Amino acid sequence: MEAKLDTTRVMQIGILTHNIQDTAEKWAKFLGIPVPEVFHSDGYDKTAAEYYGKPCYGRCYQAFINFENIQIEFIQPDEEPSIWRECLDRDGEGLHHLAFGVKNMAENVKKCEDGGWGLQQKGEYTGGRYAYLNSIGDLKMITEFLEND
Repeated sequence: MEAKLDTTRVMQIGILTHNIQDTAEKWAKFLGIPVPEVFHSDGYDKTAAEYYGKPCYGRCYQAFINFENIQIEFIQPDEEPSIWRECLDRDGEGLHHLAFGVKNMAENVKKCEDGGWGLQQKGEYTGGRYAYLNSIGDLKMITEFLEND
């Protein structure tokens, strides 16, 4: 099989939740660490996010736990349409994505689209950009690409 990705660096595991504070507290207790801070994602004016090619006004609450080798991201979406809301409503809480660090976002997204994975959502964050691709049929989860400046 021809590789669709030019990296094997997994950066993040994304987990969807209905209650981010409760989930973050339970993970912190399990790991014996302080409860991670909860952030509210930026709005469309900063992210220029697109959901299936249209402007995405959906936002989410996020909390992060950093390990030596990977990050866990907890995501609680608002009620606006987004890939987070879609998956939480359809599949419930749990694994949402694995995120891979890439150097050329556009090229990697195109390879995946050419291979049949649809671009579900993309946007900007301070210091980089992200893209979610529908790899559920092949990989049984969503694939996220992260490209940092």
